[in-house]
Amino acid sequence: MSLSASSPARPLLHGIQAVRGLFAVLVVCHHIGVQSAHYFGHDWMGGFFNQSTYRVDFFFVLSGFVLWTAHQAEAGRPGAWLGFLGKRLWRLYPLLVVLTLLKVLLLWLIPGRDAGSYNLLPSLLALPQNSFPVIVAAWFLPFEIYFVTALAACLALPRRASLPALVTWAVMLSAAGFFLGIRPSIHGVGFLIHPFVLEFAAGALAAECVRRQSGGRRPLGMLLCGVALGGLVFGASNHAWINASSVVWPKLFWAAVFAIGLAGLALWERSVALQNWHLKDFLWVGRSSYSIFLSHGIVLTGFFSLMRPRILGLNGIWLDGLLLLMVPASVLVGVVVWKCLERPLARCNFSFWVNGFKAQIIDKTASGSAGGEGGASTTP
Repeated sequence: MSLSASSPARPLLHGIQAVRGLFAVLVVCHHIGVQSAHYFGHDWMGGFFNQSTYRVDFFFVLSGFVLWTAHQAEAGRPGAWLGFLGKRLWRLYPLLVVLTLLKVLLLWLIPGRDAGSYNLLPSLLALPQNSFPVIVAAWFLPFEIYFVTALAACLALPRRASLPALVTWAVMLSAAGFFLGIRPSIHGVGFLIHPFVLEFAAGALAAECVRRQSGGRRPLGMLLCGVALGGLVFGASNHAWINASSVVWPKLFWAAVFAIGLAGLALWERSVALQNWHLKDFLWVGRSSYSIFLSHGIVLTGFFSLMRPRILGLNGIWLDGLLLLMVPASVLVGVVVWKCLERPLARCNFSFWVNGFKAQIIDKTASGSAGGEGGASTTP
């Protein structure tokens, strides 16, 4: 991605990273609201955070945007798809396995909770299943792995064909599900045709549009951010009306809103000098978003299970205040998990293994090319 002349090179998109942190906090608030209704029959904060799934929709669009921004240059390179796939799976799996086993241990220790009610192996492997995994918030991971695998396949294509193939894949699957009347779900055929694929493709398409823009476009970026903010307010305020139709239409709506917003934020940031971009102060929460996603459920499970008998008598205001404290507590635990567990695991990667396979593929490709030029066949 090109940068404006006034902006120094940046290792990441600071504004998008900060917004990622904000939405991670909103996910925590959503789950606190849901569990408050379940354990206490109380609408936390008036039920404001209980409704709509737009927070997860944001992360699916964000995933497409970030992955295409980071890896589009690898499209068409021999063996690059394998390195991409290996790095992404190593990014997702180790933390999932560790925290899943930790929650299983917690469920065994808490009276009245049964770890055996979950499917452990599918939860550890992030496989699609017809029930929630051990870490409930990790239900999105099978979709993420599905997206990553599809993008890896597209990166193996010639450079110009990669993004068109990705968009075509998403549109064709969603259209097939819609016209065949297949209901989207978190497992089975409904998993494969789920309109979440449209959100992922929309993020990648928005990232490509940003990449093709030369320099920073502050007015355009601010305009796009304004449009996206208006769409977010409208969608969050009218979630019942938006979700009343077939699943594909709400997903198209949120795909457009968040793709426009991410593109606008990236263009806006490129026109601002880094030292003047104050959103960078919130990067820790953004970088910790995956750890917050996976760990906050463990924090809330322990809190609600152990503290429920002690706080059942609290009235609405006091209960709201106590549950509000769980937001920074959950975020803080997520940041600690990121610093002490996720980052060290990410550094202990299997790059030597991935690079070895990439080298073999490149050697075979080069040998095949040489053999073709010389008129002799080669054994793959």
